[in-house]
Amino acid sequence: MTHLCSAYGSELKEKRPYPPCRAACPIHIDTQAYIALIAQSRYEEAFEVIRSVNPIASTCSVICYHPCEQACRRIEIDEPIAIRHLKRFAMEKAIDYRRSRRRLIPQTRMEKIAIIGSGPSGLTAANDLADLGYKVTIFEKFHEPGGMLVSAIPPYRLPRQILKDDIDDILAKGVEMKTGFEIGRDMSFNDLSDQHDAVLIAAGLSQSFSLSVPGIEGPGVLLALPFLEDIARAKKPPLGKRVLIIGGGNVAVDVARCVRRLGDEDIQLVCLESPDQMPAWKWELDETAEEGIRFNYQRGSKAIRRNKDGRIEGLETVKVRSLFDEHGRFNPVFDEAQPLFIPADTIIIAIGRRSDLSFLKDSPVKLNERGLLTWNKNTHQTSVEKIFATGEVVTGPCPAIRAVADGRRAGKAIHQYLQGEDIQSVLDEHEKNQIRRLPEDVRAKIATQARERIEVLAPEIRITGFAQYEIGYDEISAVKESRRCRSCGAGAVVDQGKCCGCLTCFRICPYGTPVVTHRANMLVDKCQACGLCASECPNKAISMVGYDVDGLIKQMPEIIGTPDPKRKSPILVAFHCNYHAGFREISLPPNILPMIVHCASRIGVRDLLKAFECGADGAYIVLGSENVCKYKNITPKVKARIEHVRHLLEEIGLEKDRLQWFEAGDHPEEVWQKAADEMSLAVKPRGNQRNKV
Repeated sequence: MTHLCSAYGSELKEKRPYPPCRAACPIHIDTQAYIALIAQSRYEEAFEVIRSVNPIASTCSVICYHPCEQACRRIEIDEPIAIRHLKRFAMEKAIDYRRSRRRLIPQTRMEKIAIIGSGPSGLTAANDLADLGYKVTIFEKFHEPGGMLVSAIPPYRLPRQILKDDIDDILAKGVEMKTGFEIGRDMSFNDLSDQHDAVLIAAGLSQSFSLSVPGIEGPGVLLALPFLEDIARAKKPPLGKRVLIIGGGNVAVDVARCVRRLGDEDIQLVCLESPDQMPAWKWELDETAEEGIRFNYQRGSKAIRRNKDGRIEGLETVKVRSLFDEHGRFNPVFDEAQPLFIPADTIIIAIGRRSDLSFLKDSPVKLNERGLLTWNKNTHQTSVEKIFATGEVVTGPCPAIRAVADGRRAGKAIHQYLQGEDIQSVLDEHEKNQIRRLPEDVRAKIATQARERIEVLAPEIRITGFAQYEIGYDEISAVKESRRCRSCGAGAVVDQGKCCGCLTCFRICPYGTPVVTHRANMLVDKCQACGLCASECPNKAISMVGYDVDGLIKQMPEIIGTPDPKRKSPILVAFHCNYHAGFREISLPPNILPMIVHCASRIGVRDLLKAFECGADGAYIVLGSENVCKYKNITPKVKARIEHVRHLLEEIGLEKDRLQWFEAGDHPEEVWQKAADEMSLAVKPRGNQRNKV
């Protein structure tokens, strides 16, 4: 198998409108491509497509907020494709392959680069700069690499081995990682800058904000990030029996769920927001509620009440009347007339994060009046041109995948700077056109298919420990789910120089995609990439973005080989729809040569004739059932094509029964066996008639 870093047609895709899923992804990964590869059981190639743009892809496959799914055009039919879960499946299936591919990349450039912080942005920049041949060293103050990924994300969401595999890929390239090394303590920032040709600050947001309310000082009050750091080190922070978390974001939710896993049962969360305003992801809020954690919405913290011994009794709160002013700015208004006392003996504050930039003291790098880095977002440069910044330290809180995108930009910026080239011209981003929503007439022609469900541990089981609670797809489920993808953007393209305007594509397309005047044009928002038109076009004027129209023809000579003229059993080429074949071992006799196809719609007349030209004695197609096929009303068109080829065989002196079709039904293995048996008995070897086609 040839392993590619980009999928078929990737160059053409860059010139065409993006599918909404790809446009929504901060790194614009070729989602459609790797899902199509999963559908064909080509998991290692799917891994290469994913990993080529995302060096922490395994991590993102379990923690990403998946904006791609929220943009999926399938939402208008039933449910979006489970893109994140499919990514996770591909990364898990390719684990041995990825480890075997780790290689040291030669350092071909003299410049040395220092990166402060090993979070998603810093890791991404290091990966990309190592690929370019630079000497890269990451300085991480924690004793494990990963930054906030390892210190703030609980292991039930991100198992450490998953993160380790991502980091090991990067380190294998020659990136040096110095953990437990804090700039400002173990080395001054100025010395670091003097010893390197460029420095990237990717320090993240490693400190928790606290509250300024009466009673905040004293025992029983914890900050979110130190608490989560203890969890990451398998330490149990001191907690009372009644724990209250202040905050409404993802960090607050993580804290609450960790407390639950430590055995506490009386856990409440208090936040300024109403349920529909909470910044935490909805699915996490739902899971938090399932685990028995209670919410107090629209409550502002007024004071922490303590007893005479200084121990916490609870939190005094007031009602939030409004959260934003008329200009949409955060400006809470409270109603003192509606107080609420919430009993607690431990309070954990999770209201936001900030950067620790103390290491920049006495350096020429400027901070603004709020203590934040001053930087140029168009070049990633700070006030010192060789000092760059990326990730949350400059963007503020953001999901890991957005930090990856920012790290990629920073890596490019540093490369341009070190090469003495203009940075902004390379980093300038123009909004990419994207495919429009599915037209109503097309939606009506697409069969609904239920999304494959992900199994999760029951709440009463998952709260007993920190094991990963999502159980990923098995192979059957993953292939079924991947086949729900409509391959948006991977459809038909017309070569205007070859098109004769014959209307063949217009007649055969089920979706009204072709518009034919003097020549045909394909409406990209309508095309479903079924391939019927490309297989039928008499002038070969139609190609497909997502796959090679001539792929089957190119494979045929190698698959069939040189037939033995004295063979006793017929050589039979078996075309199997991969809806069934893609996830099961096909145990067939040696005279049966299987060719797995995405859909029978992509098997053309020339493909079938090529089998006979290469020496096959017969061929048959196992069609997917109408009730599972992603394309409506395809089977009659494919059967008509098969019948046409049967007549062509008769015209050249071969029996038409050498070509047959079978329908898989609900028990495809039985049909495979039946087809193999019937065809092996019915078809006789052709002997020396190889060149008769």
